[in-house]
Amino acid sequence: MTDQVHAFQKWALVTKEKMASPLDHDPKFPHYWSEHPRYRVFGANTNAFSSRLFGFSICHLIYHENTMLLATKNATYSAAVSTEKTATSMLLPFWNKDMTTNPYASLCCKYPHMSKFLGTIPSNQLQYAKVPFWKNIQIPLSKHSWELKIIAIWITKGRVCLNAHNKDWLKVLAKEVPEANWEI
Repeated sequence: MTDQVHAFQKWALVTKEKMASPLDHDPKFPHYWSEHPRYRVFGANTNAFSSRLFGFSICHLIYHENTMLLATKNATYSAAVSTEKTATSMLLPFWNKDMTTNPYASLCCKYPHMSKFLGTIPSNQLQYAKVPFWKNIQIPLSKHSWELKIIAIWITKGRVCLNAHNKDWLKVLAKEVPEANWEI
């Protein structure tokens, strides 16, 4: 996901990584947030749900239903009360063809003025990041059997800022993340 995250940094103005797992955290971000205190050993801030999301961030969560719902609620609430430019790019698993069975997707559908489905990254394009401290031993991880939905949770000020930065930001982002099926 590293190349994709860099594209979000460039075109969606992402400066923060929220709710990353240690296996997918991009070390180019000086800070990242996670739900689990055990991830402090990897440098995570662990107050993810006690802090409001603001500015431009990306969330690639651990694949745990309750965590994904809490993170989506946090992003939606943060956008609803924000007075700052706010846009959170959520990368959420798409377990099946009916998004209404995913509580976090249902929440996004309830707030269409703040949530936009931007695209889908197919399962065959998903790979785990190489973990730099695993030098000689590579533990094989299971293959992804799901797709990732790219969802923006934002307020008008965030959308206006993205368009002012580059009116074609989403089209350019789509070119830099070509493996995704974009809903432009």
